[in-house]
Amino acid sequence: MSFIPQRRTELEFLDLPLESYGFKELEGSLADLTIVNRYLGNNRAVLKHLSKLMSDSERDLFTVLDIGTGSADIPLALAGWARKAGKRVEITGIDNNPCTIEIARNRIGACPDIKLAVADCFDLPYPGKSFDFVICSKTLHHFTNQQAVRLIKEAVRVARHGYLILDLRRSWVAYILIYILTRFFTRNRLTRNDGPLSVLKAFTRDELAALAAEAGASGFTIAREPFWLMVLKGGSR
Repeated sequence: MSFIPQRRTELEFLDLPLESYGFKELEGSLADLTIVNRYLGNNRAVLKHLSKLMSDSERDLFTVLDIGTGSADIPLALAGWARKAGKRVEITGIDNNPCTIEIARNRIGACPDIKLAVADCFDLPYPGKSFDFVICSKTLHHFTNQQAVRLIKEAVRVARHGYLILDLRRSWVAYILIYILTRFFTRNRLTRNDGPLSVLKAFTRDELAALAAEAGASGFTIAREPFWLMVLKGGSR
């Protein structure tokens, strides 16, 4: 068995119409993902790299676009960090699923720093350089190579100062561990299916670099983070 599995391309449950699972299962799966993001380094990695980008500027007000926001756990984490750091952020979270945005709205409550919208990540409804920073967390692996290129192009287009695209790294070890973890901590069938499958659908570091280059991104770096995460980071052109 090769150490790196061949990339799988089948759809996850979350890529299917709501009729395939139902609102309650979607809500439960997004809640599971929030826990995973909190304890397996996702939030920490986003804040680590985004805070570094922000520290390069003397400004204290930043606009951020979160592509594929899910239940808005990343915007909530970012808003909390910004308050403690004495910075102001205006965050727009988008997702292409109206039900997901409904769940996110219920979760953020009256948080004044976050706005949510239904939008197509391949054709963002924003002019070029509309946001200081663009982030996209654990969304890229849902797509084909060409779709991933389109998403990266859009992220680069609307970012004024920089962008972060965080995702999993494909690995048999990560797959086995996530498979075991999902059997122990949840009974949600979406999470149990999509968690391990996400690892097998993820890109390798070299594949992500090739996609970024094809998208026309320049001067980017790819950093490895714990728990088989990687972060594509760059400035806008």
